Amino acid sequence: MITQEQMKELISGGGNVLSTDGQVLGPLGRLYVDDATGRPTWVTVDTGVSAAESFVPLDGATALGGDVQVAYPRETVLAAPGMSQDGHLSQAEEKHLLRHYGLLPGVDEVSDDRSNEHSTSRLESDHVMIRSEEQLRAGTEIRETERVRLVKRIVTEEVTITVPVRREELSIERVPLDDVPGHRNGNGNGHTNGAASGGSYTYVERDEDTAVDRDDLYAAVGSAFSGDEVTIVLYQERPVVHTEIVAVERIHVLKEIITHEETLSGVVRKEVIEAESYDAPGRAEAAPRRAGG
Repeated sequence: MITQEQMKELISGGGNVLSTDGQVLGPLGRLYVDDATGRPTWVTVDTGVSAAESFVPLDGATALGGDVQVAYPRETVLAAPGMSQDGHLSQAEEKHLLRHYGLLPGVDEVSDDRSNEHSTSRLESDHVMIRSEEQLRAGTEIRETERVRLVKRIVTEEVTITVPVRREELSIERVPLDDVPGHRNGNGNGHTNGAASGGSYTYVERDEDTAVDRDDLYAAVGSAFSGDEVTIVLYQERPVVHTEIVAVERIHVLKEIITHEETLSGVVRKEVIEAESYDAPGRAEAAPRRAGG
């Protein structure tokens, strides 16, 4: 079993507490000894998991170089219940720790001898004083900052386009029949001759004229003033608007991790140990002399 002197040397040398598999749990903290026997029973270790130091039993602990290797795995030490750091463990606190480490399975199963052996423990401070200080420990945590939902919505806008349209218009073009090749005035048989001025018809008597020819001539003269009508249909184009759905683009959504640095600050407290010396007893005035360290 590791002795009290060995523990004092290891604590003064800044040793660490090792788990049963050799993992470093943290630096050696304060040593607690049994109130009745003065035997080392507990040592505290700063695991960095919580603000308070964890208590570890020294039963089965051995000195390994400048460190102390305890007989418990890392998970058991990290899960140890937190106790007050007032320099003394009460009987209830010590039993709670013993049950956690499997040294006290139940209250009813413990014998009187073992209960007296581990009644209370006190902080060993006859020659060793542990100085503690607060330290800032920074880390990161992941939290949800924003939730993005992609939604397609329909936006209506007015679009103006120009479309060329065509239409038909009626125009009158007058062409004298004399200018048309292969066409003669009258009905084509030489019986009539329409004068250019006045639009009159002159009958030219010929030997071969017959009554039928005269009837045709009279019919042509009558039809010239009968008021013929010709119907012409005009057409035009009209613009027609219709819509169609076409795919215009494909959107990919990507998440990027952006790293930046932030500076954290806080106020910490630390203990300062000072050595005070006094004059020999019996002098009229004993003024203390203080040396800081």
